[in-house]
Amino acid sequence: DLVYPTEITGKRTRVQTDQKKIIKVFLDAKDSTSLEYKLDTFVAVYRRLTGKEVVFEFPAHHAE
Repeated sequence: DLVYPTEITGKRTRVQTDQKKIIKVFLDAKDSTSLEYKLDTFVAVYRRLTGKEVVFEFPAHHAE
């Protein structure tokens, strides 16, 4: 519900060497142009609701 109207396509939990956990949430790349400016808002709302660090991003597509 937080990232509506896009969909979450992946989620990873990254643990740094100091045991700090950062959640990476990958959003549907087709919505990147319309939602790029909202990513900071998504982070702020998620942090306020859960108290956890999170990064929202769109997956990079590699050309073959």
